[in-house]
Amino acid sequence: MNAITSDRSLPPLADHSCPSPSALSPYYEKGDQLREKHQRSNMASGRCFERWALDLLPLQSKEAVLDAGCGWGRFSWPLVEKYGLASIGVTCCDSSYGMLRTAAKEAARRGHSPQFIAADILSLPFPAGSFDGAMANHVLYHLSDIRDGIRELARVLRQEGWLLATTNSDEVSVPVLEYHYAALDELGIDYSRESSSPFSMENGRQLLESSFEVVHTFYFEDETLYHSADEFLASYMTIGRYRNLLARAEVSREAKEGLPRLVRQKAEETIREHGVLCSPVRIGAFVCSEPTE
Repeated sequence: MNAITSDRSLPPLADHSCPSPSALSPYYEKGDQLREKHQRSNMASGRCFERWALDLLPLQSKEAVLDAGCGWGRFSWPLVEKYGLASIGVTCCDSSYGMLRTAAKEAARRGHSPQFIAADILSLPFPAGSFDGAMANHVLYHLSDIRDGIRELARVLRQEGWLLATTNSDEVSVPVLEYHYAALDELGIDYSRESSSPFSMENGRQLLESSFEVVHTFYFEDETLYHSADEFLASYMTIGRYRNLLARAEVSREAKEGLPRLVRQKAEETIREHGVLCSPVRIGAFVCSEPTE
């Protein structure tokens, strides 16, 4: 295994020939923006989505758990801090070296010692039956072959193991995206708008049942409230669609500078009219057991 970080204060990141950072979306080359996005996602009810999802699992303190597509460690840290799993039993895996570096720094800051592996979910470098549980949270829709990725996750689980897979619902319209696309239209910036997700709360169950005998579906519904346009803009500027557009060489500097101004203007108009900007939240989790691989 080759270490892919030179920072001696961080745990080594094992390289298993995952895609190079240049092959990834610019947004996923490091984890700072994703971490800020998640930390700004405060539900009106006060609930925490990560805690809600982890509460669905039959967790045992001595389990070995794989966090596949771990990002900055959004689900790994509460697994250790709130549910008592030893951090040395957690394996954080991601195809982005930058994401893993952010996760490693976060682990060091929190005093945790998980294993870090740079690898693709489609080719996990672990023997069959290595883990008691696996998580693939808001990541499966990125895979080029989702069924193969699910098959790999099932393969590395023990027969009594479980998989937690979270994702978005296609049956909700959120202002942060609607304002983004409306601003792109006004600025004349070309874009491709996804009609539906390849792995959503509506179609995910069928995909998961190809490798798991039991799949349970749980919806999480809430809302996020913004009381100022600046608060909304700060959240908007952490999303992938905005950050990736900034990396597009063919988009003019003027258009890039105008985009957040237009989004802020639309948010301000809504708040002026209604007193608050309400963004509906409809996401959820699949809890799978009895892997067939």
